[in-house]
Amino acid sequence: MPAEYILGIDLGTSSLKASLLDLYNTKIESVSVELTVSYPDSFSAEQNPYDWWEAFRTLIQKIKQLIGGLDSIKAIGLSGQMLGLINLDEKGQPLRPALIWCDQRSFIELNEIREMIGEEKLLQNTANTPLTGYWLPKLLWLRKHQKDILQKSRHYLLPKDYLRYRLTDEYITEVSDASGTLLFDVAQRTWSRKLIKDFNFDFSCFPQVVESTEITGHVSLKASQETGLPEGIPVVGGGGDQSSGGIGLGVIDKGIMSCVLGTSGVVMAQTEEAKKDRKNRGLHSFCYSIPGKWFLMGCTLAAGGSYRWLRHSLLYLQKDLSYDHLNLLAGEIGPGSDRLVFLPYLIGERTPHSDPNARGVYFGLNYQHDIRHIIRATIEGVAFSQKESVEILKDFGLEADRLIVSGGAARSQLWCQIMADVTGIEVVTTNIDDPASVGAAFIAGVGTGIFDSFQSGCGRFIRHGDVLEPSSKNNQIYKTLFEKYQKLYQVLKNYYQDYQLT
Repeated sequence: MPAEYILGIDLGTSSLKASLLDLYNTKIESVSVELTVSYPDSFSAEQNPYDWWEAFRTLIQKIKQLIGGLDSIKAIGLSGQMLGLINLDEKGQPLRPALIWCDQRSFIELNEIREMIGEEKLLQNTANTPLTGYWLPKLLWLRKHQKDILQKSRHYLLPKDYLRYRLTDEYITEVSDASGTLLFDVAQRTWSRKLIKDFNFDFSCFPQVVESTEITGHVSLKASQETGLPEGIPVVGGGGDQSSGGIGLGVIDKGIMSCVLGTSGVVMAQTEEAKKDRKNRGLHSFCYSIPGKWFLMGCTLAAGGSYRWLRHSLLYLQKDLSYDHLNLLAGEIGPGSDRLVFLPYLIGERTPHSDPNARGVYFGLNYQHDIRHIIRATIEGVAFSQKESVEILKDFGLEADRLIVSGGAARSQLWCQIMADVTGIEVVTTNIDDPASVGAAFIAGVGTGIFDSFQSGCGRFIRHGDVLEPSSKNNQIYKTLFEKYQKLYQVLKNYYQDYQLT
């Protein structure tokens, strides 16, 4: 019987990833291509959409080498980093590098939004409060600082939807990614024409929005010639990386939270309605890629990013230093790192502080500490940041008896045990290395009728791995340190204003 595959694509920050669901052998094959990010200053983060497309073409050639041909691909689902803004001209050409999710330069515009509209009105219209990552403040920043770009813009797209445009010639997004614009009525799952009009944006620039499981087009002749993909493959809506990632980890029922520790760290849970947080804690309340469902999530901007920064800094001393070596060194130190505390605010923070000016801190260093303590404290600081999101979700009644952990950190038993001990929740790993691309494939499978339900797709491919129970002794140690962690931000927050972009 000939092989058949569903292809899930995830346009991440540091890499473009693909997962191929082998429908006959019930296996998942994966390939990836690295990407680079430009940081013009300590507040800005950009990527070139042309680089995404070239990486996609390279990725398809890797897939061809892996499976021996491309005719066996029956559907494509797209996922990607959320919140990014691409401005295209009338010919579909990018006018500038994309302002990606962690770009913080529009924080001054947040106050302007609050003054003009007010947070309560935003909550009523979008279910969210202002954050720098969203489209609305980015568009206002462009209007103020790069007015010519905005004037020449004829289309706005989110990152994964640029790949969709190059594949299908369609300017389309879907409900989960559109939720991250602050111009989308999350509760009603449609653009907020009122807000778009209030801020005097041209509605024709906004892409059509559909449910995540809808077929949005087919691989065009031009895309086929550029990539080698057969013309006519259906391309399904997909989802923003956290929405498709939740599905890729099997977060399709109550009582489960997921924690994805990539460059950022995201804790999310499914909800039955669009939740509204009136405490301005940097939460995201978005449409889920399951029609009729929503999800709530908290985000640490520099989770795995903090660990990568630490490793890259140490490479100046030891060029072959690996993450496994860092983990071994951290494992030599007991829980609490002898009261050394790390705040992972290397590019500001989103949840729970919504503070683009926040900066990283190691607090409590003394002569008894060495590099091993710093490494472990970095892991524990990231875990504390994820615990803050877990606790906020609990405030909404989203209790969980298990936390499904994925991302690079999930491959480390030390990281997973620290997550369990800090949160006090059972941590479970899975066989899913990249949940966003796998979730995009599940969505494509449902959208094309290959799977009759998400339960069917998840049940066929997801396998649970390690189960790590929290240590009550370690949990008590971390409770005390967590209180200090939280108080440190409150003490330092006024000093962070010194880092404000002017």
